[in-house]
Amino acid sequence: MNYIFKGRLQGLICSECSEPLSNVKVRLYKTRKEQNVAALASVDAKETFHILSDEELKNKKSFLIAEAETDAHGNFLFELGDDNYNGEAFEVDVYCKTVPGRKPTKIKYPPIQFSITTLQPKWRDAENGLIAAWDYTLPYRYWCGIRARFGAWVICGIVTVCDTKIPVQGVRVRAFDVDWLQDDPLGMDVTNAAGRFRIDYATEDFKQTPLSPLINWEMIGGPDLYFRIETPSGTPLLVEPRSRGRDADRENAGPCFCVNLCLKEVPDITTDHTYPLFTKVGQYRITADFTPDGLTKVGNYAFTDTIPLRGILPDGGDPVAMEYRFRFGKYSGGVLGTLSDIDSSMIPPTVIGQLEYWKSTPSGWQIVSEDYWVNNPGATYNKNVKPGGWIEVPRENNIGLPPSPGVGKFIPNSWLIRLNTKKLVDEFFDLTVAPEQLAGNSIPPGSKSDIHTFSLIFEAREVGSPTISDTNALTKIIISNTMYKYNRHPGWGGSTPTHRAVCMLDIKEMVVSGSGCGTLNEDLNALFTAYHPHAHQVTVYFEGKPPLPASYVPTLVSGEAVSGSAGYHFDISALKPCAYILWMRIELNLTHGWGRISDYRIWDHIAFCKA
Repeated sequence: MNYIFKGRLQGLICSECSEPLSNVKVRLYKTRKEQNVAALASVDAKETFHILSDEELKNKKSFLIAEAETDAHGNFLFELGDDNYNGEAFEVDVYCKTVPGRKPTKIKYPPIQFSITTLQPKWRDAENGLIAAWDYTLPYRYWCGIRARFGAWVICGIVTVCDTKIPVQGVRVRAFDVDWLQDDPLGMDVTNAAGRFRIDYATEDFKQTPLSPLINWEMIGGPDLYFRIETPSGTPLLVEPRSRGRDADRENAGPCFCVNLCLKEVPDITTDHTYPLFTKVGQYRITADFTPDGLTKVGNYAFTDTIPLRGILPDGGDPVAMEYRFRFGKYSGGVLGTLSDIDSSMIPPTVIGQLEYWKSTPSGWQIVSEDYWVNNPGATYNKNVKPGGWIEVPRENNIGLPPSPGVGKFIPNSWLIRLNTKKLVDEFFDLTVAPEQLAGNSIPPGSKSDIHTFSLIFEAREVGSPTISDTNALTKIIISNTMYKYNRHPGWGGSTPTHRAVCMLDIKEMVVSGSGCGTLNEDLNALFTAYHPHAHQVTVYFEGKPPLPASYVPTLVSGEAVSGSAGYHFDISALKPCAYILWMRIELNLTHGWGRISDYRIWDHIAFCKA
């Protein structure tokens, strides 16, 4: 019997604000003999919530039925069968390495698994078996407790007009914490059509002082909150005094805090200001074209070499002087490490737009343009990368008319920077130092590349301001830069090339010294080793007078295809007496941002004669 169990998980931030439990693992466990299953299944989930210790997690490991990961909306789906499940009650646990909205920080928090309830699904008939659904929302006292364990704090609020309660859209809300020496800016957000906003921040954002870590006055409790509301261009609409943060309803706010703010009237927020925004890596949209693991959805490509980080920039006529930067962090064991700035050493010269202007020529005045660069000091029009990785958006905005044409106007082209990913990860493996690493043998584990996953964070602010005005991120992107030096058929025309993938081919009958000039009769045993962590396909095939044996496409296991010492057998008895070539090629799932790249160097071949 097939059992389909599906559902959705959410967590309450407060009674008016919830969030999906996105990208967490839902684990189903068999009940144990010592448990009163009927009683547990009848108790409200609020009474059975429990965070598991390491020992408890270890003890129930053997009772695992199945696990599934939730999507961005908290939805999950299990397809269970009679080999491990027969419709009985089970425990529902959730395993999470992080929580939604958590800001990357230097502190690494351990993963958490918590048990929600023992559930007896109400199965009903479906087309292919039985189906049951379960929609559950964790109470805020439990969910906010989980968020606190990850140092993840959140403010969820709404802005309305005080008298009419009409929601106010498009205003910028900033949150601050009252501190002894220096108030901490916690973050900002822009209200949506319902007037709602959300500000995520971390424990470190309010428990640091100018003297940290030597002195930290915020020893206990949460932040003391006050707010500022302004138009997109920065005009203040509501400025709460810092003393407001000391009132009872704002002091020592918890990890989940909800607030209603109001303005006396609907503000005029029309503006021609453009917010800088990171939107694409090459052609791939950061919000829609990446898998949760960091590969492209189409093709499962990893990124390599220099890649274009693209998005939206204001033109030269924008009323607000802006600057932007990128930061990066690397994942280790599923946890994001310390963030670092992407500085000038990582950014090759990048054209971010054009300067359009009038130019006097022998034939008269003409409209012309020149490239506007980032990190190209020799260019006529250029913005250098400042300390901290900041890049100022060009401000030229006087195209004028001849005979007084002005300096021209900056027109962006959607490129923010080019990123040299080899500054993030660059690997080299020498497989020639061990003679046994020849065609047919597997690559030793120590000579195989890891999967390198990074996060790219974009930040923008008004020039010189200490406050980030807008930010977004590509949560995960996989980057691969590997080079392998390896042996090619040393018994016949051997060499030791260096390529971005391993591609070693040989013929077993020709490995013996001196056999390269001999002939083959009925059989050919191909020895091959191909490897890359992001290999797409390996093909072994023949070239010569047809009819030829069919090509062979070996199965890839963790990026490797290997024949073993016996080789892969081809029947060549039907070949006519002549000279032939045995080929092998490996294709890689790598991209510079514009589809799969082609690398025709990654092949090997060896000639033989058929008697």
